[in-house]
Amino acid sequence: MRIGQSIWSREDFNLNNPTSSLVLSTKANNLIKLRSAAEFNRSFDTHNDDNEQEIILPHGHLINSSKNLFSNLQLRSRIYEQQQFVSNDGTVKTVYYFRATRICVDESGPFWPMTFPIKHPTPSFLSFTRNEKKYRLKEYYYSHDNHFLGKNYQQTYDNQPVVFKYTDTFKHPILVYDMDKSPRQQQPKANESEQMCPSLIFESRFEGGNLRQVKRVGQFEYELVLRPDLYTRRHTQWYYFRVQNMIANITYRFRIINLVKKSSLYNEGMQILLFSDVAGKKELRGWHRVGHHINYVEYKQRTYNPLLERDINYFELDFQLEFAHTGDTCYIAHCYPYTFSDLKDDLDYLSSIRSQEVFRRDILCESQAGNSCFIVTVTDESVPISQKKFVFITARIHPGETNSSYMMRGVLEFITSDDKVAQKLRSQLVFKIVPMLNPDGVIIGNYRCSLTGKDMNRNFRHPRKQTFPTIYHMKQLMQDLQKEQHEILAFCDLHGHSRKSNVFAYGCDGCDGPQPDMKNFLSARVLPYIMSRTAPEMFSFDYCKFHIHRCKESTGRVVMWKEMLIKNSFTLEASFAGSSIVEKSCHFNIQDYEKFGQCICQSLRQYLDILSDSTRLDSIFLDITKSVLRKLGKEKIPPTLLPANEASNLKKKTKIK
Repeated sequence: MRIGQSIWSREDFNLNNPTSSLVLSTKANNLIKLRSAAEFNRSFDTHNDDNEQEIILPHGHLINSSKNLFSNLQLRSRIYEQQQFVSNDGTVKTVYYFRATRICVDESGPFWPMTFPIKHPTPSFLSFTRNEKKYRLKEYYYSHDNHFLGKNYQQTYDNQPVVFKYTDTFKHPILVYDMDKSPRQQQPKANESEQMCPSLIFESRFEGGNLRQVKRVGQFEYELVLRPDLYTRRHTQWYYFRVQNMIANITYRFRIINLVKKSSLYNEGMQILLFSDVAGKKELRGWHRVGHHINYVEYKQRTYNPLLERDINYFELDFQLEFAHTGDTCYIAHCYPYTFSDLKDDLDYLSSIRSQEVFRRDILCESQAGNSCFIVTVTDESVPISQKKFVFITARIHPGETNSSYMMRGVLEFITSDDKVAQKLRSQLVFKIVPMLNPDGVIIGNYRCSLTGKDMNRNFRHPRKQTFPTIYHMKQLMQDLQKEQHEILAFCDLHGHSRKSNVFAYGCDGCDGPQPDMKNFLSARVLPYIMSRTAPEMFSFDYCKFHIHRCKESTGRVVMWKEMLIKNSFTLEASFAGSSIVEKSCHFNIQDYEKFGQCICQSLRQYLDILSDSTRLDSIFLDITKSVLRKLGKEKIPPTLLPANEASNLKKKTKIK
């Protein structure tokens, strides 16, 4: 069973009472306004599939009985399947499937904001990560040199050479996709000539998709505009869309023209991610790296497009690729997609195979759109909680950083396993895991923000309950634990990074405080240093930073360190590209991210052992000292990162060694 979209409220959708009024959830959200019955009726999408009306109902409405509205009896007629199943905790759950869209309804979400154009179920991908090929960074620069789009460029079509004459840029671009206007079932545009290559078909109106518009500007060239984060003008980095109606072995060029970051790992050798339905079924191939002639440059063309803001300096991602199969269905993404539905599937699976004495899933709160924010507790219930410390691990506060979810999956799989290290950790620690802090942003395909249009990771200091409910309730839980005299050993917030390689950490060392202390300076670096030894091919200790900039003072790691006094408070960043530590730099794949999630747990185990052994702790301090001085020597800068009165002490320790 695949849950792709939930439309109805969890408490008010009652199919067993056909005479009752249709009531949709009215979650507190000042961004979602109540519409009249007439406006609501017009929101129904009337595109037909098999003579059935498609039902796209926005979440966040209260609808009373009316002659103009659908009754529950009418809704029942549009349900083609109903399933009930018993979850691991014994509760009975019911899901419903609607005819036209084949969208599945479930009580936990995902829910979309009003008028959001969702028309397709969540895509489901076969996973073959255990045998996934490692793709080297920059390797593609030296291949495909003959694939250059120019005049009289010869392609092959059905194994016959064909010269497409129309290779120049079109005088008038052709609109081939619009998120707001395109019908659900799109048809390819009619060709003007037999020598015209058939147009590609684009779609992204599914969970996590964010393609706003596509124009065909040449025979093989397409100009793409991404939808910025909802209620913002910028924040475009994540992309995820579907492509169909392609011809094999033809070089297509794509230009995403409204990115806003000044630099990108695409200029360092990172490639595009693609999933092919045909390759998945025939070759057992999952997501893989593709593309050549990839450039990330400033967008200077500036042709008029009402979707672009005139006062924003945009950058464009320009890449070329060939599809291996004619008529395939392919998905293209910035990073490996991981949706809210994927999270629910993972948690359902863990609930089914793990004992409740080890793994417990609860709902921390509901988001602005009514989606469940899950919190997972992992510990050994047979050991008294008074003998254990707490560890908080969170992810997906920035929805476009999907690699953090795969690290989180690695954490969950390892810490709930029968591994001896995991068993020891469960006896010593209570893990409180929030795998998706921003479910609304994930569902609608945002890159950085929530439905407020704000970056949640800049609002930890004073989060409002209605505006940032997930942060508010998590912070409240942590405060309650501390009031009960429970120690929080560590707080780790998992992220993805678009401009640096490797995995690294941002921490807090306290050197900017009124009483800088060498012990605090070194202690803040112990856990990241252990990670660098646990995963030496992935984690870079030299990339770690511990200085607190003023603009970061409202982030999770800094607030937890300052307000909660959590000494080990980190943001763990994993590159979207890969590792530059190994001799042959390679892209990270899903297995790598999951492996590092395991390394987080293994590092915590080593950290607990080191804390109980003063000799090992002193040895770690000395190693960190040497590493810091070595880094300062490479960069040829004074040790300004250290307290002034302690810099000489570090050098003395090194000489003594």
